[in-house]
Amino acid sequence: MNAAEFVHAYGYYAVVVGTFFEGELVMLAAGVAACAGVLSLPGVILAGMLGIFASDTFCFLLGRLAGDRIKRWFPRLHARLGGVFRLIESRGRILVVCFQFFPGLCTVTPVAFGMTAIPIARFMALDLVGNVVWTLVFSCGGYAFGTLFERMVHDSYRWELGLIGALACAGLAVWRISRIFGAKAAQPAG
Repeated sequence: MNAAEFVHAYGYYAVVVGTFFEGELVMLAAGVAACAGVLSLPGVILAGMLGIFASDTFCFLLGRLAGDRIKRWFPRLHARLGGVFRLIESRGRILVVCFQFFPGLCTVTPVAFGMTAIPIARFMALDLVGNVVWTLVFSCGGYAFGTLFERMVHDSYRWELGLIGALACAGLAVWRISRIFGAKAAQPAG
C-alpha cells in the first residue's frame, strides 16, 4: 500500500482523530490532500467538524464535571482560565463562536465555558456554528494552498518535497503563535 492509498483508506479517520487533538495543521494538510484528489473536500470538512466538535464537547463536559479539581491539578491551566473567564464575561456568545481562531485558547475555552452556568445546548449550538466556519476556512485554505503550490511546481518529486517543507513551516508557525498567545493568556491582568 503506497502513501496515497493509505491516506485514501484511513485519511478521514485521521482527520477526525487529528482534529480532536490539533486542528489547524491537520485541516490544512487534509485540504491539500483533497486538492491532490486523495480525499474529497466535503468529506474532509465533515470529518474535521466531527473531530473538533467532539473535542470541544469533551472539554466542555470536563469543565462541567471536574472544573474545581482541574484548577487544583493543573495550576498553569488555572492561570490561563482567569483570562478566559474575563473574556467570557465581556464577550460571552461571540467567544463561543470565535475561540477556535485563537491558538492556545482552543482547549482552555471550552473547559472554562463548562465551568460557567451556560446551558450545554446553547454552548453546543454556538460551538457548531463556530466549527463550521473554522473548518471551512482551514480546509479550503489547505485546498487553495495545494492548488497554488501545484501551479508553481509541476514536477511531482519537487511538489512532494515542497509540500512537506510547507507543512513543516506551517506547523512551526502554528506552534509558535500558540506559544505566544498561551504566554499572554497566562499572564495576570495588570
